Amino acid sequence: MNVPLFLARRFLAGRRGGLLGTVSTLALAGVALGTAALVVAMGLMSGYRGELFERIAGTNAEVLVLPPPEAADGPTRAALAAVPGVTAVAKTAFAPGLLLGPKVPAGVDAVVKGLDVPAGLATTRLLGSEPSFAARMAAPRAGARVPALLGSGLAARLGAAEGAELVLETASASLARGVSPPRRTLVVVAGIVTTGFTEVDEGWAVVPIAAFDRFAPPDARSGLWELKLADPARPDPVVGGARKALGSAATVLDWRALNGDLFRALLVQQTLLFVALALIVAVAAGTVVSSVVVLVAQKTREIGVLATLGAGPRTVARTFRLAGLAVGAAGVLLGTLSGIAICALLTATKAIRFPAEIARVYYISWMPFRPEPRDVLAIAATGILLVLAAAAFPARRAARLAPADALRYE
Repeated sequence: MNVPLFLARRFLAGRRGGLLGTVSTLALAGVALGTAALVVAMGLMSGYRGELFERIAGTNAEVLVLPPPEAADGPTRAALAAVPGVTAVAKTAFAPGLLLGPKVPAGVDAVVKGLDVPAGLATTRLLGSEPSFAARMAAPRAGARVPALLGSGLAARLGAAEGAELVLETASASLARGVSPPRRTLVVVAGIVTTGFTEVDEGWAVVPIAAFDRFAPPDARSGLWELKLADPARPDPVVGGARKALGSAATVLDWRALNGDLFRALLVQQTLLFVALALIVAVAAGTVVSSVVVLVAQKTREIGVLATLGAGPRTVARTFRLAGLAVGAAGVLLGTLSGIAICALLTATKAIRFPAEIARVYYISWMPFRPEPRDVLAIAATGILLVLAAAAFPARRAARLAPADALRYE
C-alpha cells in the first residue's frame, strides 16, 4: 500500500468544511482560472496563426517562382510540375491599378492579379465559392471587355454589382517618365468573392492572365509561377527542387519567406503571452501553499502520532506534497477542460468579430480559438510542476516537526 497517498486522501477527506475546505476551494479555483486563461490565450494565438495561414495559402502561392528572363512558359511549367511534392502549377502576375465606376469617379486603388484559368483553380481558392466563376473568367476576345472578380469589400466601396462596367487605369510606359496619360481598360464584374482574408476582399481585382498584358504597366510583376504543395508545412524540398530544375538564376520563395516577418512576430507574441500567463498560473499555484499550510496546522497532532509509529520525514513530506498536488491537479484539470470548452464555444459562435477597419489590420474578420494539443499538454505539465513546487515548502516544514512538539500541539 502507498502510505503517503493513503494518508493524503484521508487528510483531505477528513474535513471538507471549515477553513481547510474554504482555502482548498479557493486554491483549486485560482489554479483552474489561471489554467483556463492560459489555454484560451494559446488557443487564440494558435487559431489566429492557423487561420491566417489558411487564408494566405488559399489566396496566395504556397511557393512563388520567378524563372530566369529567357525561360519559356512551356518548359518552365513542365519543369515545375515534375518537382516532387508539387500538385499544381499556374502562371500569375500582379500590378497596381485604379478602378473607376459611376458611383466612384475618383477611383479606388486595387491590386490586379492575373489568374491562369483553368490551371489557377488548383493553386488558389479564389474561385472556390462559385463554380461558374471559372467559365466567366475565360480569356476575352481582342477588344472585348475584360472579366474581373472583385473582392467583396472592394466591390462595396465601388458600389459595383455583378455585370457592372468599370474602368481600370494602369500606368503606361511613358507615364512612368511623366509624359502621357494612363492606359484605360474596360472591365466587367464577372463575380464578387469573399475569401475572409481582408487584404484580398478589400483590395484585389482578379483578371484572366491572358488579358493581363493588355494593360500591364512597366512595373508589373509578371512571369511569376504559383505552386500548390502536397505538404505546405514542409516546403523546403520543393524550393530546392524548383531551384535545381530552373537553375540558380531563378528566384524561389515559399510562404514562410513571403510572410516570414508576420509569422515570426506571431511566434514571439505567443511565447511572451505564454510566459506572462504562466506567471499568473504560478501566482494561483501559490494558493496551494496556503491550503497545505492549513492542512499541516490541522493535522499536526496526527503528524506526531505518525512519527511515533515510525513514519519518517520523507513519508510525512510526501504525504503533504501529494495533498497539495491533489488540490492543484484538480484545478489544472478543471481549468484545462474549461479552457478547451470556452475555445470551442467562441469558435463555433464566431463570438469575436472585427469591424472592417480592424480586420484590415489583422487580415481576418473574426477570431478563431484553436488550442493545439502540444500547447494544452505543455500548459497542463507547467501547471502540475508549479503546483508541486508550491507544495514542496510547507511539506518540508511538516517533515521537520519534532514528534514531541507535534503531540503537544493544541
